[in-house]
Amino acid sequence: MKKILILAFSLFTLGTYAQREVPQSRMEQIYEEAKTPYKYGLAVAPADNKHKIDCPTVFREGDKWYMTYVVYNGKSGLDGRGYETWIAESDNLLEWRTLGRVLSYRDGFWDCNQRGGFPALPDMEWGGSYALQTYKGKHWMTYLGGEGTGYESVNKPLYIGLAWTDRPLGSAHEWQAQDKPVMSIHDKDAQWWEKLTQYKSVVYWDKEKTLGAPFVMFYNAAGRHPETDLKAERVGIALSKDMKKWKRYPGNPVFAHEADGTITGDAHIQKMGDVYVMFYFSAFEPSRKYKAFNTFAASYDLVHWTDWKGADLIIPSKDYDELFAHKSYVVKHNGVVYHFYCAVNDAEQRGIAIATSKPMGRSQVHFPEREVKNRRMVMELDKGWKTWLCDKSAYGQADNAPTVVDIPHNWDDYYGYRQLTHGNLHGTAMYEKIFTLDNSQFPISDFSFGKRYFLRFEGVGTYATVTLNGKDFGRHPVGRTTLTLDVTEALKPGENRLVVKAEHPEMIADMPWVCGGCSSEWGFSEGSQPLGIFRPVVLEATDEIRIEPFGVHIWNDDKAGTVFVETEVKNYGKTAETVEVVNKFSNADGKQVFRLTEKVTLQPGERKVVKQQSPVQNPVLWSTENPYLYKLASMIKRGKSTTDEISTPFGIRTVSWSVKRKDGDGRFYLNGQPVFINGVCEYEHQFGQSHAFSREQVAARVKQIRAAGFNAFRDAHQPHHLDYQKYWDKEGVLWWTQFSAHVWYDTPEFRENFKKLLRQWVKERRNSPSVVMWGLQNESTLPKEFAEECSEIIREMDPTARTMRVITTCNGGDGTDWNVIQNWSGTYGGDVNKYGRELSQKNQLLNGEYGAWRSIGLHTEPAAFDANGVWSEERMCRLMETKIRLAEQAKDSVCGQFQWIFSSHDNPGRRQPDEAYRRIDKVGPFNYKGLVTPWEEPLDVYYMYRANYVPASEDPMVYLASHTWEDRFATGRRRATIEAYSNCDSVLLYNDAVDAEYLGRKLNHGVGTHFMWENRDIRYNVLRAVGYFKGKPAAEDVLVLDGLEKAPHFEALYRGSVIVPVAADRLNGTDLLKGAEGYTYLYRLNCGGDAYTDTYGQVWAQDNSRYSHSWAESFIHPSDSVQLLSPYQASQRTTNDPIHGTRDWELFQTFRFGRHKLNFRFPVPDGEYRVELYFTEPWHGTGGGVLTDCEGLRIFDVAVNGKVLLDDLDVWAEAGHDGACKKVVNAVVKGGVLKIDFPEVKAGQALICGIAIACKGGLDSAHSSSAIQNRVKNVNASAHRFSWAAQDKDVMEKTPKELLPEDKNARANVTYQAEDAMLKGKFIKKEVRKQTGVFFGKGEKSSITWNISTGLAQVYALRFKYMNATGKPMKVRMQFIDSKGVVLKEDHLTFAETPGKWRMLSTTTGTYINAGYYKVVLSAPDMEGLALDALDVQ
Repeated sequence: MKKILILAFSLFTLGTYAQREVPQSRMEQIYEEAKTPYKYGLAVAPADNKHKIDCPTVFREGDKWYMTYVVYNGKSGLDGRGYETWIAESDNLLEWRTLGRVLSYRDGFWDCNQRGGFPALPDMEWGGSYALQTYKGKHWMTYLGGEGTGYESVNKPLYIGLAWTDRPLGSAHEWQAQDKPVMSIHDKDAQWWEKLTQYKSVVYWDKEKTLGAPFVMFYNAAGRHPETDLKAERVGIALSKDMKKWKRYPGNPVFAHEADGTITGDAHIQKMGDVYVMFYFSAFEPSRKYKAFNTFAASYDLVHWTDWKGADLIIPSKDYDELFAHKSYVVKHNGVVYHFYCAVNDAEQRGIAIATSKPMGRSQVHFPEREVKNRRMVMELDKGWKTWLCDKSAYGQADNAPTVVDIPHNWDDYYGYRQLTHGNLHGTAMYEKIFTLDNSQFPISDFSFGKRYFLRFEGVGTYATVTLNGKDFGRHPVGRTTLTLDVTEALKPGENRLVVKAEHPEMIADMPWVCGGCSSEWGFSEGSQPLGIFRPVVLEATDEIRIEPFGVHIWNDDKAGTVFVETEVKNYGKTAETVEVVNKFSNADGKQVFRLTEKVTLQPGERKVVKQQSPVQNPVLWSTENPYLYKLASMIKRGKSTTDEISTPFGIRTVSWSVKRKDGDGRFYLNGQPVFINGVCEYEHQFGQSHAFSREQVAARVKQIRAAGFNAFRDAHQPHHLDYQKYWDKEGVLWWTQFSAHVWYDTPEFRENFKKLLRQWVKERRNSPSVVMWGLQNESTLPKEFAEECSEIIREMDPTARTMRVITTCNGGDGTDWNVIQNWSGTYGGDVNKYGRELSQKNQLLNGEYGAWRSIGLHTEPAAFDANGVWSEERMCRLMETKIRLAEQAKDSVCGQFQWIFSSHDNPGRRQPDEAYRRIDKVGPFNYKGLVTPWEEPLDVYYMYRANYVPASEDPMVYLASHTWEDRFATGRRRATIEAYSNCDSVLLYNDAVDAEYLGRKLNHGVGTHFMWENRDIRYNVLRAVGYFKGKPAAEDVLVLDGLEKAPHFEALYRGSVIVPVAADRLNGTDLLKGAEGYTYLYRLNCGGDAYTDTYGQVWAQDNSRYSHSWAESFIHPSDSVQLLSPYQASQRTTNDPIHGTRDWELFQTFRFGRHKLNFRFPVPDGEYRVELYFTEPWHGTGGGVLTDCEGLRIFDVAVNGKVLLDDLDVWAEAGHDGACKKVVNAVVKGGVLKIDFPEVKAGQALICGIAIACKGGLDSAHSSSAIQNRVKNVNASAHRFSWAAQDKDVMEKTPKELLPEDKNARANVTYQAEDAMLKGKFIKKEVRKQTGVFFGKGEKSSITWNISTGLAQVYALRFKYMNATGKPMKVRMQFIDSKGVVLKEDHLTFAETPGKWRMLSTTTGTYINAGYYKVVLSAPDMEGLALDALDVQ
């Protein structure tokens, strides 16, 4: 009998899954109809972190839309009571208002703790009414119910209940319910697949009775397969004739995915023609990298379902749905598909989000601030610091003028852009923060165990003196690594006062990070360094026995078979304690892989490192394609309590470099597979903020870099914000982390700080699987012995640096595993056509830097690469394209390459002012080789990289060169070569706004090539490129050109794009600029543009310094007489692109950009005003497709008279690329001035196109609109004949030296020639390499003595220009002696070998010295082979 039952079950199962297929062509039609690539954001979110919202159901009654959803009342899955059901209403499916509950907890019943409901009998027709049908005069709802508590009743099974109402749906009222479930896992006919618990259900009214009954319930449940024992959630059907009595369908489950732990559920059925479509979610599907997603299946009979195998409909991709994006409810209305789903982020906050088939803007609904879930309490101390400079700056601020700022902050904001050799700010700044500790929020005592409190600074430039409540915690060299201080003894309940003195003096000589203008070697520059608290500050409360900062170290062996864990713990208490150290290693789904425990006894103040290890079987390996991360939870247990815990993400992987293998194979291997490194270098610099990156700015920079297709990152040339490693680990980006660049002072202080901070750098980063290279120094000047010592420190702290990771210098330096070359052929000499062969040589294999100079907006006609050509955008594109093509051809024998540099950065110490072609944009000194400008405007070369390295399947794009060359055809119609960059299969080009005036199709020929239409007759003023991928149009780009005849179908540009619509297209046909009725307009300002009359006849005044103010004008005052900056310098740009959503393109095609220094001021009478603000996004998203995502690249606040009225504005998210965006705010003016500014710019630059100010009704005669307009006219007439149009044409290829300020350094440098010094021993004077030096011969007691004089009291740098031809380092005694013969400093300097070259060796006087006369003496028993040219004193 048992065998017969098993056979019957097997036949039954086969019948269940023997599906009648829906053809693939029909499935593709369904996908195209239902896809919703545009994420609008959250529709409903909890107001606090004590509730979670889930499971939307959307329906319509009359002219209102309603949504039911379930609400769970807990922080975690265990602490809450359970589900209740709520209802909300909407007028437009996007904006929702909560009405209240419809199913509440009811004590004493079977469903006392769980009542999650799903309205029944919806209209199933796709695009239909979406009304809920009534049966017997009632609306019905099934719900999951039970007495178990927690999220979805974790401790007891759920059943299915039935509720109803005869009242209007639009009111929040309690629905009636049966006293017993209508379906249970205990029913006699309950089936194997539902034996564990039942979940969501929806009932449909099938009036055709396809399955023999009118009411069809789709429900999902959990059970174990009787043959395989696989536990999963599956979808089944139940049938009823009266809504109350239900019978299981015998062929259940009708839909499932048979994998252990996989969820298939929450079926939502709609009918598209003759096909039923089941929208469903799946989770923990082994074939997906993400955890939960929405997709669909199709059926002709409700039973046999064909699963869609193509792209999923909804996947995790935003910060609000990064964990789960699941549980569908899909509606089509007025031609737009709205896909409602449950969004869950990494903090496990849950809400209802919407994705749409057309861009609809961005939601203003957000989750509440995330709670930090760990044993430690953390208070961020980033807001509301008072700060002031202790010295006057170029802005004129004095030490008694504090300002309130948020952290990160850098006083050196715009100083380095004034075209001075060394204009960056140095000095001392004070920071003061008052914060309050409340026991209810941040307890400062604990009844069980003592607490300790720590301040953590992630970056202070450069030295920090910290005082808390009057207690001095000392002066610390901090710079770019973290500083953690135990402040327990100083902290108190209530108000606390934290004071930080941040010092960034000139000529720092004891730190690894110095300003480029203060470099230890002349002529070398590596950017500026910040002045201030430029990274986050937190206060952390922990148990007094705790894991030390960055005290968890985890790594795997080179076979990926063993994981090692070291945990550094310390007892801060006053008694000896025995604790248990626990390390729990779990996979990405939270399943434990291993658990390691060890007891340890700690004496008071004792620190120990607990070492543990465990084998791992068949681990999922971290890779660039699948950056799989495990989680290590490191805990301290005291008795039964966990008193400290931190979490560490970790990826298991192996790394192999040719320099370690030495097997003749020049490739880089990850997990035994060759990976070609396509990397980019980045300096972490932002215009107007320098190095003070917010977390949002880091995220934006990462997003831009990834959108360019790079798979590797080099943080040039110093430690970056710690958030970067989180992204590189999560996104599978290979990381060459760098410590310092080209600085060496042969002093004990420098050596000590270098090694101390090096250890901290390694400790902070060694757990990251993305780290594959340790970069000790770029273009290193470290002596070989010191580099070897530092390399051994790295290997001690990171055992994988002995077996897998490599330690490097780059373009110079010995003492590490590898001196990685830089191949700048085509830029600094050489033949670019030999690049592939050169890269394949054994002494190259990896190119640490390649790049080219360029100026944005400087263009030349397409031609072959000219090594001596103008530094145009075309030349840079051609050179970079050649290098990536040749590298691609050589990739089977090399490691790869790193492009220099992603964003241009300030470069004190050099003369590089030509970032841009327009004179008004020229700032510097800048290293202007960036793929994007310092203000993050992408150049043509950025799109060239996108086209070559971003797959069209992920983000199709096409870019016409060039959007900054609108005057290319200013002389009229002619023949020309048109170029485009695209990752699509082919590109079609038109000389019109539609598919007309066809110029031909070109095919994609692979990496390192682009699309060219040669010698085409360009007649009309529109060029339009359409990229095709897999036979369908996937991306589009349009250029509008000056000087040509208007395109025949130009009008089509006003209707927007069919291929790539944007949210602003919804504004087409609206009166966007028309003045509001009943208002009198005092001002209309065309920001960044000249006077303009719009389509309504309204005049927009010219923007000029009467109203607008930016960073550059702050420097124009008597104390800076050499500086002649325009007040508009580098704060205005233009675009010639069509603007979506308006016919008044011109208003939006000019704009101002900036940060905290950009503001507009308007004299107005006191009163209430309507302020209209107009924006566009001109840079991000150009040439993209529907998958292009630029959300988060520009985020800023807008304030009126100090009050923030627009918070975190993201124009791309709201309006799309080149979309018109209008915001209206109301403001009250007291004091006669209305000021608009941008107090917080979290990412990118604030950007504004137009401002209109109006008041209700009229004004008195003295302040009448006409009187104000007359004043405006007078201002425009007297605006010193300023013209933005003229500024746009004021261009120069290279800035003449006579237009640059005086070339001077921060401090005067005095050079003392060696031939003029006092010499002893054998020597000759001769000229080598155009330098006359003193060359010592063989002899005893050789010496050289310089007599020097100094001015101001300070520490002085001493730089020796020397040559060492001995072939080995030479140690020489250095003495610094005052006029009385007292030796103030004595040290031994090591002069490294310099075969045939003059080099610099730097040291310092060691301490402050007064003005006066001194001697500098170098001596040794034998100085043969050493030559000295000069001593520089600065």
